[in-house]
Amino acid sequence: MRFQFLVKDKPKSSYRKGMQVAVVEGMWAMLLLTMLTGPFLTAYLLYLGANSKQIGIVLAIPALANLLQVVAAMYMQRLVNRKRAFIIFTSAHRLIGLSTGLIPFIFPKDLWLVTFIIIFLIYAVVNAFAGVIWPSLISDMVPNQVRGKYFGIRNVLTSAVNSTGLYITGVIIDAYPGAWGFNIMYAIAAVTVVMNIIYMTKYPNPHFEKSEGMKLGTFVLRPFRDRTFFKGLVFLTMWTLVVTMTHPFFSYVMLDVLRVPYATVANLVILQTITSMAGFYVCGLLSRRLSERALLIGSLPFLAAAALLWSTMNVLPQLLVLIMIYAFLGFGLGSYNQQIFIFMIGSSTKAERPIYIAVFSAITGIAGFIGPTVGGIVFEELKAYPLWLQEYGLFLMLGIILLILAVIVAPIIFRKPKNKL
Repeated sequence: MRFQFLVKDKPKSSYRKGMQVAVVEGMWAMLLLTMLTGPFLTAYLLYLGANSKQIGIVLAIPALANLLQVVAAMYMQRLVNRKRAFIIFTSAHRLIGLSTGLIPFIFPKDLWLVTFIIIFLIYAVVNAFAGVIWPSLISDMVPNQVRGKYFGIRNVLTSAVNSTGLYITGVIIDAYPGAWGFNIMYAIAAVTVVMNIIYMTKYPNPHFEKSEGMKLGTFVLRPFRDRTFFKGLVFLTMWTLVVTMTHPFFSYVMLDVLRVPYATVANLVILQTITSMAGFYVCGLLSRRLSERALLIGSLPFLAAAALLWSTMNVLPQLLVLIMIYAFLGFGLGSYNQQIFIFMIGSSTKAERPIYIAVFSAITGIAGFIGPTVGGIVFEELKAYPLWLQEYGLFLMLGIILLILAVIVAPIIFRKPKNKL
């Protein structure tokens, strides 16, 4: 498979090959993560006996673990071989995630959930280190002038694979309810882990530029002294807090409150993936005409609309509402996630990039931990109140907050600074 169209001018062959390998590796990674995250993670947790509060805690763990990315950034300054560290941490992350499928075979039922939480915590901690190393590595592989287009195309292709994985997994879990369905899902995941690791080894190992001569305290505080970056960080932390109280619980409400079949949920997430591809592609096309700030601001109202649309549940057919919700959610997430990644790696020099990524992930990670935890507690408490509050009432209130942040606050925060005369 060739992806030479991803680069305008031919760089060194090793970098061009690396960009091509990163696309294929991303496809295998996405296929694996499809089965270990999102609606199927929620479904597996329900199978293990979790309630909404416990699901919220699990969903919050990765964000809490991201606090360790500051440590990971400092650790990177001591790395001799960045590629080797990437392979070790990312492979460990995949294998630990895969091991959660063995829980019902090894532990008694009353220990299933607590064992899953312990393993998932280790899984998230390892990913905190991998999550700093990979952006640093891939950003050094991709030339600045084609970054928007490249990641747009890569995300479209990996999302296409995601759609296929979602459909197949949804059909399997519906056809084989309970243990058999999840056993088959994890068996497929084992194959993807092997292929993912194989393609990781094919990455190039570009020179890693470190912050030579900079004191540790100065290195860690550098992002906080960058006024433009810090303003964006504060806003995106507030945004993450509200979003993580909202979007992660879409699957929970469908599966546990509305009793939507697994196959329907899978099809809705496929729709989300397809519209995410549209978001990736549109952002890639517009990246040469519009600034990353404009594209980021433009993605926010779609995510607010996804929450607000739940309020139409009592006047429109349920399936139609869910289709609209996931169409808006997909397009918004596709464009938002792509621009957030470019915002992180584009705000710093190569040498400072790991600490910028780490600080961003750690600070937003605090919000990402609080959001699902509070959301899970709120949904548990809402069981004592009228059903409409669980079905759409909470999403409506949070959607209004997101809309205010998107259309009023964001344009002020991300306003392009005036050129000084």
